[in-house]
Amino acid sequence: MILLLDLDNTLVGRAEAFEAWASGEVDRAGLGPADLGAILAADEGGHGSKEALARVLIDRLGWDDDVPAAIRRFRAGILDGVRVYDGVLPALDALRGAGHRVAVVTNGTSAQQRGKIARCGLGDHVDAVVVSGEEGVAKPDPRLLEIALERLGAADADRRQVWMVGDAGHADVAAGRAAGTRTAWVSHGRSWDGPDRPDVVAPTTRAALALATSPPGVVLD
Repeated sequence: MILLLDLDNTLVGRAEAFEAWASGEVDRAGLGPADLGAILAADEGGHGSKEALARVLIDRLGWDDDVPAAIRRFRAGILDGVRVYDGVLPALDALRGAGHRVAVVTNGTSAQQRGKIARCGLGDHVDAVVVSGEEGVAKPDPRLLEIALERLGAADADRRQVWMVGDAGHADVAAGRAAGTRTAWVSHGRSWDGPDRPDVVAPTTRAALALATSPPGVVLD
């Protein structure tokens, strides 16, 4: 089986790292919950416009930075705080030990995404890493998944044996569907409210991986 895994909020806690960093910045500026709420809303869980987020940070926190400098500043804050989710590295090792192939398939800039992978020690636990900023194409475009399959030497793999696993329905699940793979959505406690429910919905990445690689008909608690 081949597992294509999103990075942010799937393998690593990007949202948690950003919130912790933003909370610290708000506290240092002597501001309150409304300001933190506005910053988190602008971030959109990492899916919002980086330029728009930078403008909110400049406005709310009173920074003297221009927009590019503000973007560099909050990206550095995320890198300082990002952590791999508990149990993910052993789960990846177990998958590869069982003969499955694993790739990270992530949207973002090369420096930022590879910085997270290096900080969290993910590189030694996967077979390939594909970053949209290096390839000029981003999820939900299925071409990013096709690139990953090529890197794994599996361009001709039966798509029923390929999973796209991620937390973003509009990017990860949509890309998997477009590429003809099976899809697993990491809900983090959310409810799937769109049409065409993914093949697997699970609260954590470890649970999603367990379900995706279980024999048909097996139900895991």
